[in-house]
Amino acid sequence: MAEPGGTAVKKRFIVLGLAAAVSASFAAAVMARPVGEVRFSIQNGGDTDLRAFSLSRPTSEAWGMDRLAGQSVSPGGSTEIVIQPSLGGCLYDMKASFASGDDARLFAVDVCRLNGAEIILTD
Repeated sequence: MAEPGGTAVKKRFIVLGLAAAVSASFAAAVMARPVGEVRFSIQNGGDTDLRAFSLSRPTSEAWGMDRLAGQSVSPGGSTEIVIQPSLGGCLYDMKASFASGDDARLFAVDVCRLNGAEIILTD
């Protein structure tokens, strides 16, 4: 018969303590993510106009709407992109389409970490 405070009881408290620590660190990581707007700039580092810029979730089969809304960004120019990722949904694939016919693609980008940053895209 095990005494109170024996090995079995100590192991149970260690497991509960680890579960609580993991839950607390996960909650802190989620809370550290921006819940509202995320803003970042894209700069055309290519030789031709940037004609379209789309985002999609990594699980999506289709690209999202053109964030440039029919406008173009000339070589050397930049524009700001504003999105509102849902809680825990910061991963996006990105596609930039240039007048040359070339595309630049980035996959599984954590846009929450890009808040305030600039991405230089080339064709």
